[in-house]
Amino acid sequence: MNNNEKSTLLTNETCLLCIQERLNRNHDTQMVINSLLRLSMEDMSLDELLRAALDMVLNIPWLSLQSQGAIFLVAKESNILEMVIQNNLPHALKKQCARVPFGRCLCGRAALYRKIQFSNKLDDRHEIRYAGVTPHGHYCVPIIFANQILGVINLYVKEGHVRKQEEEEFLMAVSDTLAGMIIRKRNEEALKDSYANMRMILDGTVSALAIAAEKRDPYTSGHQQQVSMIAVAIAGEMGLTRERIYGIRVAAILHDLGKISVPAEILTKPGKLTDIEMLLMRGHCQAGYDILKNIPFEEPVAQFVLQHHERVDGSGYPHGLIGQEIMLEARILGVADVLEAMSAHRPYRPALGWVKALEEIRNHSGVLYDPDVVEAVFKIFDLEQVKRLDSQRLNSNRG
Repeated sequence: MNNNEKSTLLTNETCLLCIQERLNRNHDTQMVINSLLRLSMEDMSLDELLRAALDMVLNIPWLSLQSQGAIFLVAKESNILEMVIQNNLPHALKKQCARVPFGRCLCGRAALYRKIQFSNKLDDRHEIRYAGVTPHGHYCVPIIFANQILGVINLYVKEGHVRKQEEEEFLMAVSDTLAGMIIRKRNEEALKDSYANMRMILDGTVSALAIAAEKRDPYTSGHQQQVSMIAVAIAGEMGLTRERIYGIRVAAILHDLGKISVPAEILTKPGKLTDIEMLLMRGHCQAGYDILKNIPFEEPVAQFVLQHHERVDGSGYPHGLIGQEIMLEARILGVADVLEAMSAHRPYRPALGWVKALEEIRNHSGVLYDPDVVEAVFKIFDLEQVKRLDSQRLNSNRG
């Protein structure tokens, strides 16, 4: 073997190692996010959830963290961070950092500027000191929900640690998930005594889960909300009850939640998926069901999500259900999903437009799609008007 061949072999081995490391990071990210989402459905206090979250993050090996950290939440009077959870912090530090004003030290700066603060050593930003402090650095990650600062995650790194983009992306994904969990738990504790308040808690959960899912697939941002609007309109046209329409709305918002378990490279791939990639993509129905099945919705939302890719001729997935074996709500959701997906842009193709989408469900009515659902669609949408709008949009894009 000559030197060029050896160099090529080493390069290929290095590339394979890089790919494996990236896959491991993606796997760890998905496992932590999925675990947090499952924990958020458990009957646990907010402190218990935050404790579990901190323990999970501190045990990710590729983050190169020390086994020390804390989670702060914003105090009621605001502009003050209160330490609510900590791991292995010295007693003196726990006392000095019990309440940290915005802008003070790294955590206070993270809260004030709403950006990750990083240090690879004890520098001037470490305003809080104590006797016997050991060399270290920090990631201080803000927890933000709807532009509201909720708290800060403080993690210790070894002195000299190099700041890495993939670490920050992971920590922000954890922070976003924690934000939804914090909001949900606060709403739950404040509103759990009445039926109306429980509905608000579930809505908050739905919103938080939907945000988490859409952040995994930026190309389809807004897709779930659009599908929800279409599905609710169809259900209303078909005369379903208010309770069933509510169930459809929730299921539509969450129907792609299971994609949080699909690697980002597959979600955003511009070309055709391989058989293995397609198999992973199809697993999102079951993954969504597994996350939602224990949430006490009034309607069987998890089943609607599980069945939204089933088709009336049995050609769908994951179980190949036929006709009436598929819940009506899932049949409505399936049609709404196809309409929105075809009319919108995707990484692997340009938008096909509403005319093509409507022609698709009309041509396959009774084969892939429930004919009663298709009939309701054409009572809502005027095909000739849709053709004119599509034509205007096309001409506008050319101009």
